[in-house]
Amino acid sequence: MKYLYYLLTLGALAVSAFHYAGEPFLPASALAAVVFAAVLVSLTLFLLRRRPGIAHGVVWGFAVSGLAVELNTNMTHLLARAGLDWLGAAGYAPLTEEVLKFLGVLLICTCVIRPRSWLDYVFVGVAVGLGFTAGENATAFARMTVDNLDSDSAGVIGAVVIRLVSNPLSHSLFTGLSAYGLSQKQPVRWLIAAIMVHVTKNLFPSLSAAFDDAIWPVLAGLPVVVALWVATIWGAIALRKKAATTQCSLPERALA
Repeated sequence: MKYLYYLLTLGALAVSAFHYAGEPFLPASALAAVVFAAVLVSLTLFLLRRRPGIAHGVVWGFAVSGLAVELNTNMTHLLARAGLDWLGAAGYAPLTEEVLKFLGVLLICTCVIRPRSWLDYVFVGVAVGLGFTAGENATAFARMTVDNLDSDSAGVIGAVVIRLVSNPLSHSLFTGLSAYGLSQKQPVRWLIAAIMVHVTKNLFPSLSAAFDDAIWPVLAGLPVVVALWVATIWGAIALRKKAATTQCSLPERALA
């Protein structure tokens, strides 16, 4: 099974490399993508360095990011045939992305590490989500810069601001939920929960694109963005406190 994990990782990396080679990167968007990924990955590896499987999680998340975009592109055609193209990213991205990320958590926690508690599962999920974010935003920066090109620099600044405001850390929240479900032997239930939260995040931006002149999708989406930020920050604080408590209790159990 461990060899299957490495084979799937290499295959996903190859697909994603092909994907990113075809993206319309301009100098500013390419620089923004590299800097964003370098900062995010470095912080992830540093802050989670004492947890098992973190590097594997980051690599898997990045590896499937380009693959997810390719699958999402094909899903748009299926939605159009079903007359649901107005759903946009809410209709396909949550399913493909959450399943791919969850698969990584499953493989890493089964084939690579031996989780000691539910925290190990969740931290691997967080790492997968952050690795995915590093790759996904590279595509977003490239396309948004080209689509909103006042100039190379102005376009990428607008893209970066939009992605930062919309909570680029939310993928760690989604995958953390499904990873927790895996640790509790309830993977399907929590994976569905992660997909539905992801759908909620994507729904209003999709409706805003479908109804160009309507302001209500933007207004309705604001509470969702705020709620996701609150949930992400609260989750990070809660995980850190729980991890610190667990580490402090280990010597006591050893002495007992």
